[in-house]
Amino acid sequence: MSEDVKRTATTARRAFLGLALAAGVALVSPADARAEVKDLTIAIQYGLSYLPWMVARNQGLIQKHAEAQGIGPIKVNWLVLNGGVAANDALLSGNAQIVSAGISPLLAVWDRTRGGVKAISGLDSSAFWINSNNPNVRSIRDLTDRDRIAVPAVKVSINSVILQIAAEKALGPGHHYDFEALTTPLSPPEATAALVSGKTEITGHVTTPTYGTLQLAHPNVHRILNSRDVIGEATLVLAYATQTFYDANPALVAAVTKALGEGFALIASDKAEAARAYLAEERSKLTHEEVVALLNNPDISYSQVPHNTGVIADYMHRVGSLKSKPASWKDFTFPILHSESGS
Repeated sequence: MSEDVKRTATTARRAFLGLALAAGVALVSPADARAEVKDLTIAIQYGLSYLPWMVARNQGLIQKHAEAQGIGPIKVNWLVLNGGVAANDALLSGNAQIVSAGISPLLAVWDRTRGGVKAISGLDSSAFWINSNNPNVRSIRDLTDRDRIAVPAVKVSINSVILQIAAEKALGPGHHYDFEALTTPLSPPEATAALVSGKTEITGHVTTPTYGTLQLAHPNVHRILNSRDVIGEATLVLAYATQTFYDANPALVAAVTKALGEGFALIASDKAEAARAYLAEERSKLTHEEVVALLNNPDISYSQVPHNTGVIADYMHRVGSLKSKPASWKDFTFPILHSESGS
């Protein structure tokens, strides 16, 4: 077992045990539990970034832990959205009670609601890649006005923020928005099809390894940047909810976090089964063997406890995207996570 895999397994076990303890504290009386939400809607997005949710969905883990918490049978509905803007809209409109998106949309809605929205769990700490089909582009310094770069949402998505930070690193302070005019909103499947075909205006995509791997299988596509070369490893995708939902549904929140913890533990211990669950829950052109290989790729990692999130929060505050600067990661996460060593 590699050191990366050992570290991932250890983190998953530690997070699961810590959150299980927190969930125990959150247990309520049977009468109170009966008053909690029985119809839960969770919004996720495309790709392996949301694998802990997919494992929980495939194996009915939320329902299992809800029963154990004394809530009784619950219905879990799933929405698949494109980008953090759609996720935030679903959350604030009440169309979903828990959503999943990049840390930049989470921080934006945390700031907008003055702390009324926070994370219940980290999800994905994988790298983001920037791929291109333009043979003249070998680094982001080579991008020109003739290039168009696909992102889920312009400016606010974590994909866009990664591009902004990379631009600042490459070109210097004040140049973070230099490539913003080149970005175009597309879902990951749409962006992948466009990039591979080479027949549209799309010449680049800020993407996760799920879709990046499919793209790089084609000889006309190459990678020009890995986010870890710019910001290191960080938890860039999280699950979050409103303070109102968290306060009103302590047993359900505990059930959800325990279900996710079990999903993290499975990903660490049995990648073949995790790959099977992913392919059962999302239509993909990847084979089972390719998904297992991806899960063994060091660029893919998962963390229920957020880490190195300050790199995004500090950047967003510095450029004016956040009015309020979080003092620590605990400012935009719920107490169910606070017993852990996050950052």
